Amino acid sequence: MNLKIQHHVGRRIRDIRKQHRFTQAEFAAKLHSLHAPITRNVVANWEIGRSEVPANYIPVLAYALHAEVVDILPGLTTRNLRAGQIMPSLGSPRRQRQQT
Repeated sequence: MNLKIQHHVGRRIRDIRKQHRFTQAEFAAKLHSLHAPITRNVVANWEIGRSEVPANYIPVLAYALHAEVVDILPGLTTRNLRAGQIMPSLGSPRRQRQQT
């Protein structure tokens, strides 16, 4: 994830968390109750853009915030993301041999 997107996602998480009047510690505890090993420090680092939110946690964060994934990722589409920003490039696909 590039830094601009990383910062944007963190800011959206912070804004939604504050709308629900959760502290970072309360939010981390809620995530922990959902079996996500998240601490208050991790939440703080996401919100200020210091660390990247793992893509597999975004649905869990949305659920914990009573929000939708698109609320956390507004305006982000596959069209405006370059390959490699979310997933590393896997290189060119191998051609499969046709067996006769």
